[in-house]
Amino acid sequence: MRDTAMNLLFSCIGKRGYIADFFREHLSSGNRIVGTSNTPWTPGFCHCDKSYVLPDIASQAYIPAVKEVCHREAITAIFSFFDPDVALLSQHRQEFLDIGVLPVMPLADVADMCFDKLKTFHFLQKHDLKTARTYASLKDAVEALQRRDIEYPLYVKPRSGFGSRSTLLARNDCELEAFFQIEEQMLIQECLTGTAFDFDLLCDLEGNVISVVVWEKMLSRQGETERAVTRRIPQLIEFGVHLGTLVGNVGPLDVDLFVQDGQIYVLELNPRFGGGYPVSHLAGADFPRYLLQMIRGEKVIPDIGCYDDGVAMMKDLRIVGGAKTCLFHDLGVDSSLADDCEDTQS
Repeated sequence: MRDTAMNLLFSCIGKRGYIADFFREHLSSGNRIVGTSNTPWTPGFCHCDKSYVLPDIASQAYIPAVKEVCHREAITAIFSFFDPDVALLSQHRQEFLDIGVLPVMPLADVADMCFDKLKTFHFLQKHDLKTARTYASLKDAVEALQRRDIEYPLYVKPRSGFGSRSTLLARNDCELEAFFQIEEQMLIQECLTGTAFDFDLLCDLEGNVISVVVWEKMLSRQGETERAVTRRIPQLIEFGVHLGTLVGNVGPLDVDLFVQDGQIYVLELNPRFGGGYPVSHLAGADFPRYLLQMIRGEKVIPDIGCYDDGVAMMKDLRIVGGAKTCLFHDLGVDSSLADDCEDTQS
C-alpha cells in the first residue's frame, strides 16, 4: 500500500539523479523528492521535484539549513550520497528524529569507521577479515618495505578520502615521500591485485542484512563505476551477509573488495548508494522498494542473493543545458538558504 505523505530528501545528490527515478517508481502522485547541493550546477536536480542550494557542509550554517529544508518540505526521510555528508549527518541523527525525519544512514560510530580508512583497516583486522596492509606513517611503510612485507607500487591516499580524491600510485621511494606530503593525514596502502568485485548490501533499520548483490567491476574512473556485471558466487554472497552483519549498517552499503589467490580482501566500506548500484537494480535487487517499506513501518522479508546473474551495466552521458538566465529557474533551484549563489546569476 502506498503512502500519500512520503517526501524524501536526497542530500548532496550530485549526479545520482537516477536513484531518484528508481524511488519514484514506488511513490504515489503527490509524493516528492527534494535534492540538495552546495551549487546549482548539480545534474541530479533535474530528477527532483524541488532543489535547494545549501551552505557547504563545513559551514556552521549547514545543519540548520538542512533542518529548515526538512521543515519547509515536510520531509519524511533523508538519504545522503556523499561520504563526508553521511559522516556529518549521522552525528545529528537524534536531532532529525526529534523533528520527525528518519535519517536512513548508519549510527555515528559506524559512519565514522567507514569514512576513516584507518579505522576501517582496524575494524577489518579486529574481525579477522583480510584487507590491504595500511600504514599511517611514512616511517612504518618504509620499514615494511625494508622487511619485504609490502612492495611497490603502493597507493597513497587521504585517511578520509572519497571518490579517489588525491589517490596516487607511488612506484618508488621518491614518489612515496612526495605523495605522502600532499595532505596532512595520508595513508599508504598495499596495492591489491586479482579481480575487483563489489557488494551492494542493504540492511534494515536495525542493521539486519536484507539483500546482497555481487558484481564484477569492469571499469572505474576516478572512483566512479562505469561498467559492471552481476555475478552469482555463493561464497561471496555468504561473505557479504557476514560482513554486513558485522558492520550493522542502516540502509545501503557499498563495499569494494578483491578476490586474490582465492582469498577475499575487503578494501572500503561506503554507507550509501554506490556508483555501481544501477547494475544491482537492473538485476532485480530493488533497494528503493525495500527502503520505502521500511520507512512506512512495513515488514521487509530478506531476499539475499535473489538477483539475475550476468546482467551488464554501462553509463552514458546526458547533457543538461539551456540559456543560463533560465536554466536554474526551470530546474526549480531555491538558493534562499545558501551563503552565496553567484553561479545562478547571468
